[in-house]
Amino acid sequence: MSQFMSDDEHKEWKKAKLEAIRDYHQSLIDDLGISRTDFNMKMPFYNSRGEMVVGIFASEFKKEKGFFFELVNRGLEPTKPERTVYRVAPSTTFQDEYELNEKGSYLVSLDELRTVNPQSVAISKSSAVTSSDRFNTKQPSAPEVMYKAPAPMEDAPYSDMTIRDYYAIHTGKPVSAKTWLNELIKQK
Repeated sequence: MSQFMSDDEHKEWKKAKLEAIRDYHQSLIDDLGISRTDFNMKMPFYNSRGEMVVGIFASEFKKEKGFFFELVNRGLEPTKPERTVYRVAPSTTFQDEYELNEKGSYLVSLDELRTVNPQSVAISKSSAVTSSDRFNTKQPSAPEVMYKAPAPMEDAPYSDMTIRDYYAIHTGKPVSAKTWLNELIKQK
C-alpha cells in the first residue's frame, strides 16, 4: 500500500484485499453456510495491558453462526502461512465481558480465539464449529482474565501456548495470563 493513496483508492485497495481473503476461503464459507459478509479480516494489536487483541464490533458478536476471520498485518496480508481462520461465537453478554475501545469495538484477547478446522467443517459442515465453542467464559473471580480453562480431563491445544505460558511451565513460576495454568503450576 502506498502512503500516497487517496481515501477512495485506500478503500478500494482494502476492499480488494478483503475479497481476495474471502475468495481464498470460499469453500470454507460455503461449508459453514454463512454469508461472505460473516467472514472478514482483523489486524491484531496490543491493548494497554500489553496483550495482543483484536477489535470485535457489537454486530459481529450478533452473527447467528458466529463471526469468522483471518488475522492480517498492516499490509493486509495474512499473518500465518497456513491461513488460520478464527471464530468468535455469538454472545449477548459481550458488553459485560470485554473492554470497549475508542473505535467502538470490543477488545478480545488472541488467547481466547478459537481456530476453525476446515477439514472438520468440510465433513460435518457448520455443526463442527457452532455446537461446541463457547465464548462467554469470563470468570467472575478474575475479571482481568478472559480465557476459559480446559474442562477436567481435557487439555488446551499446544498451539494456544504463549511465550509467557512457556516461561511459566519451564520455570515453575505462575506468570501466565491463564489463571488455570497458574493454579496448575502452584499445585506442583
